Amino acid sequence: MRRFLCSFDNFEADAYDFDVIIVGSGVAGLYAALHVDPALQVALVTKANIDESNSYLAQGGIAAVMTADDNYVNHIDDTLKAGAGLCNVEAVKVLVEEGPENIRTLIDMQIPFDVNPEGDLQITREGGHRMRRIVHCGGDATGKETTMQLGRLALERENLHFFFESYLVDILTADGAASGVLIHVGDDYKVLRSRNIIIATGGVGQVYEYTTNPLGAVGDGIAAAARAGARVCDMELIQFHPTTLISSGKASRLFLISEAVRGEGGILRNRAGEAFMAGRHELADLAPRDIVTREIIKELERTGDTNVFLDVSSMTREFFSNRFPTIFSECENRGIHLTEDWIPVRPAQHYLMGGIRSDLDGQTNIPGLYCCGECAETGIHGANRLASNSLLECLVFGRRCARHINAHFRPNTAEGKTVRLQTERKKFTRPLEYYAGTEKKIKHTMSEYAGAVRTHRGLAAAKDILDAIGAELDETRLTDPYAFKVYNMYMNASAIVRGAIDRKESVGAHYLAD
Repeated sequence: MRRFLCSFDNFEADAYDFDVIIVGSGVAGLYAALHVDPALQVALVTKANIDESNSYLAQGGIAAVMTADDNYVNHIDDTLKAGAGLCNVEAVKVLVEEGPENIRTLIDMQIPFDVNPEGDLQITREGGHRMRRIVHCGGDATGKETTMQLGRLALERENLHFFFESYLVDILTADGAASGVLIHVGDDYKVLRSRNIIIATGGVGQVYEYTTNPLGAVGDGIAAAARAGARVCDMELIQFHPTTLISSGKASRLFLISEAVRGEGGILRNRAGEAFMAGRHELADLAPRDIVTREIIKELERTGDTNVFLDVSSMTREFFSNRFPTIFSECENRGIHLTEDWIPVRPAQHYLMGGIRSDLDGQTNIPGLYCCGECAETGIHGANRLASNSLLECLVFGRRCARHINAHFRPNTAEGKTVRLQTERKKFTRPLEYYAGTEKKIKHTMSEYAGAVRTHRGLAAAKDILDAIGAELDETRLTDPYAFKVYNMYMNASAIVRGAIDRKESVGAHYLAD
């Protein structure tokens, strides 16, 4: 594994000093930025825009104990049960106990949560939850509404400076501690210097052929942190969402049918109309995601079909269109007339439970380097994430990162307006077609051998393929963001496969058929 993506020989890059750097503009990054001391100058780096993140696409909602019928013990137990024994109990307690106050903070920030006619929060239920504890916005547009409002607030803050369309290349260190980031902007490189850096770059879904993640979700922040020496773990714990809408063509991102649809009475059926989840788990259609995903795969193997169906006929058309307007519109646009027609669905990659190891304040093993959101491995999700705990994790640990920086601020010590960069020289250059072919090979390898159901033989085959790709890339001179992306894909795919090989027993989302 190379330390830096670029090959520089005494290259001088312009340097810009900030008190804090946050990479990523989803809920975790934005919420952290809004909790950094306003007296501190913050660089907020994002390779796209605010509306291009997993947070923005999140449909289901945010899980938190918000009713007198519920309690912390129930939410903790549901999370631990879904996590199949691999959760960090202390982290789960922090998540659950700090959840309600963060929801109240969002309300104060004017996040438009759905309310009933009496003005109280509408609270729903999703798979794996024994109680109704999911708050939501716009029916099934929680991520969009939350991300956009946090983005509006962030853009109004004078201490927050956005670097849009800026690619994180590498994390810089000095004396073993975080010292800044190298970014690619336009056709140039810039160094942003800070000794307080938060990585909030999301997941890795685009290393697979079929995913609900946006195009940019290849795990750039995770790979950059690993190259800098941060501990990365549990990458093999990949959650596949059981219900994504079948597309007539090869979509770059599959449309998610929220688990909340089953929470409101949706039933999974095979082509013969049989409700096949009955009797396969005590919660039937509301079983944890890894179980539902595997049962769907088993049903497809048994029947030879390409998809199963989600029957939503127990809901009226009016109720469904009001409760799930985004899903309703997408289905109608594809000629699926709800709620009479069944929705054709099948599993696809959805979420990463592993990532950059962090403590209860979001700190990594590198002083000054923090992480939060999907790229972080807090131990909360264990082997299988409980529905709607992900946005809650973004809030709780995004705020904890910011508060720890506020209390333990590390001022800059570097001087000068430029930084001289010297890296290991690489000899070979390769054409665009090489990277396109390599990206395709990585995606196919991961989908074929490291999906929701795995075998030892398949994982060994995947390792051989990825090792060969890595040997080529490590000798290649990488010169642009597309090449950087492919290398990061290789790194994260390799970490997933190595972790899967090392974890000998099936647990949660890591399921070995043999």
